[in-house]
Order: sequence, then structure tokens, then C-alpha cells
Amino acid sequence: FKSSNGNETCWEDGFRPGLLALHMLQLHKNEAVAQVVREQTDLRQMELEWYIRNYDTMAMQAAMFAGFAFEQITEPMPPNTDFLLEALYVSLISSTLGFQLCVCMSCTFSCIFGKGLALRGPNGGRSINVAIDNLHKEQKLVFTQFLLGILGYLLSHLVQVWIYFRPGIAACVSIPLFCFFSMIIYYVISIVDQLLLTDEQAVHGQIRAFKPYEQIRDLEEDL
Repeated sequence: FKSSNGNETCWEDGFRPGLLALHMLQLHKNEAVAQVVREQTDLRQMELEWYIRNYDTMAMQAAMFAGFAFEQITEPMPPNTDFLLEALYVSLISSTLGFQLCVCMSCTFSCIFGKGLALRGPNGGRSINVAIDNLHKEQKLVFTQFLLGILGYLLSHLVQVWIYFRPGIAACVSIPLFCFFSMIIYYVISIVDQLLLTDEQAVHGQIRAFKPYEQIRDLEEDL
């Protein structure tokens, strides 16, 4: 309404049209920024779920091999077993058990704390990127331990044959076992070589142009 002198226009509750438009523009701008961050988060979530599935798969397989190794290591040795064969067998099977238990523990902690950091991290999008990057780095070490555990498990069975059977029978059994184990190793190397992507070849869900938006914190804490 206008004042009594007719020169000044006053607005109820102190609002002016220009100020109201400014607030509306700010709300739309914040909504656009939030939409951009949400879309990048959806991409990173796909990566996060892929890593979690990988860790779950390795953990289940490692637990199975660890159970087999524990059953083998608790079996009594035949009397008069050669010391070198017994020491080699126990070393291989204990290494298998140790590697597979390391895989189980690493996968468990990575899934729990990695997903927790991505979901509840204090730095928004940056916490998601940190969680995924660390899961990516840890996966190489865990996968190497998993393969070493399987290799030790296969070799332990070759040694076990020479402990429990006569040399002639052990030789007949070792030849096909060695062939099958060699085929397993060959196919593992072949599959990894054909399907594994290097860090330079892989496509990541992180969009570097949106990196400044990763610093957006929880608005509730800033109020």
C-alpha cells in the first residue's frame, strides 16, 4: 500500500517483489545443484554395488576353501611320513587357511565400513568417492590373496597324494591332477587377461567437472 504522502510504496511483512524473486531464484539454483549431485551419486552407487558384490563373492568362496583347509590340517598324518613332505604339506595348507581367512576378514570389513562411509560420510559426494576409491585399491590385494590361497590348496593336494599312497600309485594320481591343475591356472590367467581392465582403460562414475559440488555438506548442520 502507499503511504499518506503518496511517494513511497510499502509492502506487508517487509517483502518486495524483487527480493521475493531473488529468494525463488536461489531455491531453484540449489535444487539444480542438488539434482546434479544426485545424478552423479546414482552413477557412483552402481560402482559401489559392483564392488560389494565382488567382495561378497570372494568372501563366500574363501570361506569354503578355508573350511576345506581346516579339515585337512586337522587330519592326522600316517606314521613314518617323510619330514620334508609333511613340512611342505603343512606349510601349503596353513598358507591356504591363512590367505583365505585374510580374504574373509578383508571382505567383511570392507563391505561394512566402505558402505557405511559412502552412506553416512560427513563430506557428501566426496565421502562416496573416497569409499569407492579405497574399495578399488583394496580389491587388488584381496584378489591376489584369494588366488594365492587357491594355488596353495591345489599344490597341497599334490603333496598329500605322496603322503597317503605308495610312490607308484602317487605318481599315477599326480599326473592327471597336475594336468587339471595346470589347466585351471591357465584358464584363470587367460580369463583375467581377457576381461580385466586396467585403471587407464576402465570408465569411472566420477565426473571431475562436478568435483566442486562434492564439498556440499549437510545443510541441517550448517543452519
